[in-house]
Amino acid sequence: MSQSDFRGFDAETMELQYNPRRSVEGVDDIVTTWAALSTAFTDANDCELDIAYGPRPEEKLDIYRPATPNAPVLVFIHGGYWRALDKQPFAFMTAPLVAAGALFVSINYTLCPAVTLDEIVRQSRAACAWVSRNIAAYGGDPDRIHVSGHSAGGHLAAMMAATDWPAFEAGLPATLVKSATPLSGLFVLEPVRHTSVNDDVRMDADMATRNSPHLLTPGHDMPMTIAVGGAETDEFRRQSKEFRDHWNNSLSQIDYLETPGENHFTIIDGIARADSPITRALLGHMGL
Repeated sequence: MSQSDFRGFDAETMELQYNPRRSVEGVDDIVTTWAALSTAFTDANDCELDIAYGPRPEEKLDIYRPATPNAPVLVFIHGGYWRALDKQPFAFMTAPLVAAGALFVSINYTLCPAVTLDEIVRQSRAACAWVSRNIAAYGGDPDRIHVSGHSAGGHLAAMMAATDWPAFEAGLPATLVKSATPLSGLFVLEPVRHTSVNDDVRMDADMATRNSPHLLTPGHDMPMTIAVGGAETDEFRRQSKEFRDHWNNSLSQIDYLETPGENHFTIIDGIARADSPITRALLGHMGL
């Protein structure tokens, strides 16, 4: 692991600021609880699991359907710093969204170090392209696709907002993504290269640059809410604020939402509540 003088931080401070497992206790217990809640939710709801959107075994997605047809679609991308977790533990947070009439699509991707971050971004785009082409058959409206994600998934959600969709795949609409809501994301990746996370992610400087949403521009004008927990580290909150400020020059509606008292993980518990400000923002973007 490299030493770093990023913002004057030494290596230990970089770990504390950029590795949430260092700043939050009991992370494994939190994820275990999520997984149990998600199993119960999946067992009790209308869903189809592990639908292939690409050739690799990890390129799968789950669909949770509301009672109403032709529903707006929320594509959710899980976190885990591109190297851990999968879609399953996050299913429980979909409850208020599906109850309000959203069709929820949760995607998996191959993890580092088996693939590069470039490939994870490509897979996430491929999943969104699959949704655009196929979601009508599952009761979703392909003209109302929205994207969100947590942590590494927040980064990937922002990358989806920066995508030129017709350039990615001929025939896709330029406005494929109608809104984006990154949660606890990172938008400048250079600091991550100087933490232990990069032992698995293996970014070089060029890869960090081309995959930093802050250094890119939106694919088109869309509403965006950038959310982060009020109890997250200074660097996670700073990156979210500065990303909002930077993309504010390109988007007509972009909001910064800081949820009081929530850390990098409890922010997910909040979304499982119908009265959460993030849940309200997501539903508002979808017109629900």
